[in-house]
Amino acid sequence: MNRPRGPRTPTRTPSGDVSLHAGHLQSGWCTACKAYTYLTCALLLLTEQGVATVGTLGWCEICDDPDDPSPPRRIDRAGP
Repeated sequence: MNRPRGPRTPTRTPSGDVSLHAGHLQSGWCTACKAYTYLTCALLLLTEQGVATVGTLGWCEICDDPDDPSPPRRIDRAGP
């Protein structure tokens, strides 16, 4: 998954008939790192026929950061 980097410009095909846009950005709870750092948005496909939602994009500021990956978590269940 790619890291979001500021405002996005629409992606166009050479003919200009289709463009992909990010929908409304929403924040939420990340179940992996237990923080409100998860971002989601709908992916909107704009064509001459109209608009279609083609999927969603989800990204966590902590878990999916390629510049500063979290170390693997280890729980020592054996005890002292």
